[in-house]
Amino acid sequence: MNSTPGAAASVSQRLLQAGSSLGVSDWLVIDEDMNQAFAVVTRDPVPMQIDGQRFAHGFLTLSLLSHLMTSALQIDGSGSAVPEGYLLNYGFNRMRLIEPIPLGARIRGCFRTAECGVTKRGAVTIIPIDVEIEIEDTERPALVGEWLTAWRK
Repeated sequence: MNSTPGAAASVSQRLLQAGSSLGVSDWLVIDEDMNQAFAVVTRDPVPMQIDGQRFAHGFLTLSLLSHLMTSALQIDGSGSAVPEGYLLNYGFNRMRLIEPIPLGARIRGCFRTAECGVTKRGAVTIIPIDVEIEIEDTERPALVGEWLTAWRK
């Protein structure tokens, strides 16, 4: 799922075209400090551990979608603002945590507008986005699914 979007297409054009690549984010290290801060905020202090190796909280992975998508779309800024409008969380379909992320590993997000396309709901357009979060040097992804976003101009 790691293809690069066409440079000529605007963010909104790519978002509204079914099957369009939205890009691949920069790599992000998931470290102990990030995992611990997430545990404190969510009040989930129980670390995930298998055979003595510690792993990131699964919901930490999910919570990084907005950051990774902003990186993939190459938007400067700190939020869901896109130059031509706003993307808001609407929900998820078929979201699965496939492979745990070892602390210290690097991840990146790959995003593509789903083939089923967009639907209009009044002034809002619902855009389903196929998501895959890859773990560097690991065959299986950390997360796969469909993220529903609400696009508003």
